[in-house]
Amino acid sequence: MDIPSQHVFSALSDKGVTELHHANSVATACQFLRSKALMSRGTVERLGLTQTAQASDEADRRYSIWFDVFVDSVDIHARASRANAYGPVLFVFDLTLIDRNKTGRIWVTKENPTKWSGKSDEERWFRDKDELARDFVRGQFDQMIVLRHCGGSLPFGRHLKKIVLDDPKLKTDEGVDIYSMAVGALRLAMQDANIDVPIERRQCNANCRCEAYWESDDDRLFKMFDPKI
Repeated sequence: MDIPSQHVFSALSDKGVTELHHANSVATACQFLRSKALMSRGTVERLGLTQTAQASDEADRRYSIWFDVFVDSVDIHARASRANAYGPVLFVFDLTLIDRNKTGRIWVTKENPTKWSGKSDEERWFRDKDELARDFVRGQFDQMIVLRHCGGSLPFGRHLKKIVLDDPKLKTDEGVDIYSMAVGALRLAMQDANIDVPIERRQCNANCRCEAYWESDDDRLFKMFDPKI
């Protein structure tokens, strides 16, 4: 089910994909920045680093994708007008990240692994470049690009374009602005790694439901925004 990276790059380019995206919590994003790489859940765990638990962790372990790196073809938050469940920090990469970055062969899901129960490999993964070229849909959330041959770590190189950060427009009990707290943590992590990319405050459309999502659950809010979890 693995496809050469050049073929994935060509198929996505033909579908109008120009960027790749990865969303996560502030705490996990800071670990990525300090490591100058996206890392799999298993790699972060093996290194003994901090990361925020995700609802998909059980499925990732069950289906032996715990050491794989996932990216999306679209900004899910912007497209769905809702917060991304994986976190408020969005890494935005140029598509060339998978063209010439030693990614080897790449796998592309047909469905999110949380929906894989009872499904065959043919129902879970695109089989080859022809099927990918025919059936891949830009912005289809279930269709994720999976790096399974990069040793659990995908270096940013010069491909990280920017970080987009949600603004919940909320404060801690001590009166600290949560967005500013998150920006400070991300900038400190970038400083430690000598990385200089812009952090953009997310600009939502009028129909976006993200503020209500963050305001409705304090535990979720601090789980995703607190850099010390």
